Amino acid sequence: MRYAVLLLVSVSLVLQSGCSSRTSAEREVVYQPVTRAVVHQQPYFSVTRSFTGVVEPAQAANVAFEFGGTLQAVMVDEGDRVAQGQLLARLETSLLDVERRQLEAQLKEAHANLRLTLENLKRQASLEADGHASRQRRDELTASRDAFTAVINQLEAALDGNRIRQNKSHLHAPFAGVISERFLEQGSAAASGQSVLRILEVGRLEAHVGVPPELAVAVAKGDVVQLRVADEPMTGEVVAVGAELKQRSHAVMIRIALPAAAVPAGSVVQLLLEDRIEDAGFVVPESALTASMRGLWRVYVLAAAQNDLYRIEARDLQLRYSSESQAYVTDGLRDGEWIVADGVHKFVPGQLVRLGSAG
Repeated sequence: MRYAVLLLVSVSLVLQSGCSSRTSAEREVVYQPVTRAVVHQQPYFSVTRSFTGVVEPAQAANVAFEFGGTLQAVMVDEGDRVAQGQLLARLETSLLDVERRQLEAQLKEAHANLRLTLENLKRQASLEADGHASRQRRDELTASRDAFTAVINQLEAALDGNRIRQNKSHLHAPFAGVISERFLEQGSAAASGQSVLRILEVGRLEAHVGVPPELAVAVAKGDVVQLRVADEPMTGEVVAVGAELKQRSHAVMIRIALPAAAVPAGSVVQLLLEDRIEDAGFVVPESALTASMRGLWRVYVLAAAQNDLYRIEARDLQLRYSSESQAYVTDGLRDGEWIVADGVHKFVPGQLVRLGSAG
């Protein structure tokens, strides 16, 4: 019985020893595979950036009367097309008509007085020649002539002013366009400078787009630029580049002339501009980046170790541009090096890895 127990214990120890031997053999180091990408240095990086704006008429104006008055008639309505110089509205001018008639009557009276004075001056000169009149009387008549002449000039100026006010009581279209809004109706009291109608120019459209100042400096008047409206490409010519930053957007406004009747006013437009970084650098996958310190970014470089293994090295670099798929970085890399293309959160500097697929 004691022999049987000893035999059982021996068999058990042999079995345990065999199991332990197999476990140790199976504990081989497993090296993680990495997705790699090769980097090549390039002298510059160019990317097309898109900036959103709106299509507007080349000219738009809120037209108003220079002088106040009662609105006698409005000849147009919203949506009407008008020609340059067309009569749009007029003020009631009965008081101006009365004033004109008064001035005309006063002017006739002044002319009559002047004619009489001139005749008297002629007679006075004849009497003086015969020695029958005094010099004082001629001086009085001369003064009267000058006074009536001044009155005539004054009345003629007043009539000119009346005619100007009469003309300005008629509102004309400053350019050919379409009426987009009507602010006042017939019979309303129109104050001086109060908008009566809004007119938009037709036939000439512009895209107004705000861009960052560092890109605006590369755009000049007369440049042909690429645009996109409703996913349709088109070109336009730069009309003007703003000289100041907009207060809210801190952008420079660029005005671009569009082809005639290309799109309706109010449409959203995209301006496509090339943003070029002149510093030499490397294009890397966005997934290869991880944050470092002091505002830098980091990639993991694969350095050959032993056999088919590679050691991970951390390299800090400057990020100059990034999108959802790629980034442009400077410093920290050499041409032809391999980097970890994605899954960087699974690795640490100094770790040994094996090559997996190429990214």
